[in-house]
Amino acid sequence: MKYIIEPSSRLREMAEEWDFRRLLNQVCCPTNARIGKQMSEFGAMFFFSGEKDALNEEIASFRSACGIPPFIVTDLENGPGEMIQGAQRFPHMMGISQTDSSELAYEIGRAAALEAGQIGYNWTFSPVVDQAIVPDSPVVSSRSAGQRPEQIIKIAGAYLRGLQDNGMMATIKHFPGDGYDTLDQHLTTPVNRLSPDEWIKGPGRVFRELIESGAMAVMPGHIALPAFDSPDERGIYPPATVSRALLQDLLRGELGFRGLIVTDAMEMGGIAGFMNYYDACAAALENGCDMLLFPRIEERFYLEMERCYSEGKLTRESLIDRACRVLSLKEQMGLLAADSAPVREREQPDRDAITRLAERAVAESLTLVKDRAGGVPFPLKSETRVLHVIIMNYADRYTGMYDRIRTELEKYSDHVDQWIDPGPERLFTAALPGTYDLILCSIGSRQDYGLNVTRLHGEVARNMMGGWTKLGTPVIFVSHFHPFIHKEYTASIDTLINTYGDIECTASLLVATIAGERPIRRELAAHD
Repeated sequence: MKYIIEPSSRLREMAEEWDFRRLLNQVCCPTNARIGKQMSEFGAMFFFSGEKDALNEEIASFRSACGIPPFIVTDLENGPGEMIQGAQRFPHMMGISQTDSSELAYEIGRAAALEAGQIGYNWTFSPVVDQAIVPDSPVVSSRSAGQRPEQIIKIAGAYLRGLQDNGMMATIKHFPGDGYDTLDQHLTTPVNRLSPDEWIKGPGRVFRELIESGAMAVMPGHIALPAFDSPDERGIYPPATVSRALLQDLLRGELGFRGLIVTDAMEMGGIAGFMNYYDACAAALENGCDMLLFPRIEERFYLEMERCYSEGKLTRESLIDRACRVLSLKEQMGLLAADSAPVREREQPDRDAITRLAERAVAESLTLVKDRAGGVPFPLKSETRVLHVIIMNYADRYTGMYDRIRTELEKYSDHVDQWIDPGPERLFTAALPGTYDLILCSIGSRQDYGLNVTRLHGEVARNMMGGWTKLGTPVIFVSHFHPFIHKEYTASIDTLINTYGDIECTASLLVATIAGERPIRRELAAHD
């Protein structure tokens, strides 16, 4: 059922009595990284990754500074473990989608809500519901539930329900749809060039159906959509963040969304490179957004926003309306109740059950994307000579991952070597018949904001030269993060497994699967 914020006349009267700065603070969601320990009242606060005890302390400090109970926000895109150190980690959303189980997706959403809710979180900026159409999109990729609208609706929708049924407000992003080109909205303003009909059948369908099923919040991306908008005087189409046509006419009007609209980070190049930063903040609120994400909270911010107010770029009526909607949503969620506690009494997470859930998610998401040579399963024995090669950008970030893989290989073989970025000449010699019985190659590049590239790149990519994959020694490639390696190395990679991330149990399940002790999925459910 569609979620509707019912503005409270009582809360509107309260907001009407507030001064400009208090109204503005109520529609701001800064980050704890910028605010530091100088906490003051805001409508919400985003907390970056940290240890549970430290997060508990910071959240408690922020709550105590707020006269109105705040939203406590994080990003639970694929379970709680990425943002809460020590909580359970899960495969990326595309991996969850590869299981093709809406029941599993729901349970992972539920686990995320319970673990994060235990320390006070009540709002997450997830799930990502963009279509991963362009394999090299630097923003979407494995964060998405896939390429087909029906699969995204099925899996991301189940994850959303798991979150919201257990007290965690979810946010679908990035309206009107990312994943159609290789531009990164952290750096510039991507343009979604779908025709009206294509948009309605693709991202429009996804957003419409998830809104109808109860999504409480939508995050517009800094993405333009010419099919439903007009260019400015420079001939440039505006990002959705500040577009009245996209926010009011399309999202509120055509799609009928009546929940909360929160901007993406206002320092991203897709908006801050489009127009003056402070004018953009004012335009986002004036044109339909309810809350600003990551505003630059400092004295100049307030002075510049007051300038926008005096110049008519942000009206008091709009600011009161946005604050009233934020307050009314809090009331509907029970945050303003007299007996409201920082952490409500709710079902406590069952750690053992959540661990088993993660193991199931990994086991069911491991996918043999292709196997021309029939290389999987491969009989691993004590005498098998195995070379594990790491061809990954920033390989030093993943020492734990490939060391776990080596440890698992050594449970089977007494002859395991491990090389990092060895170069094509050394690999050519290693792949000559009679040197090794199996080469296992961890390959790829992980997404990172502002990186602007997801595929293997830079000097490390030269490892794919030399022809060493075609000398007769069996080679099994494993892509841990980028799910579309097979589209780039169509000819040179004969056998490829996707893991869709790396968590505690991935290495053991991967090696056991290669050895033939576990079945492996051989169909692509989330992508082509």
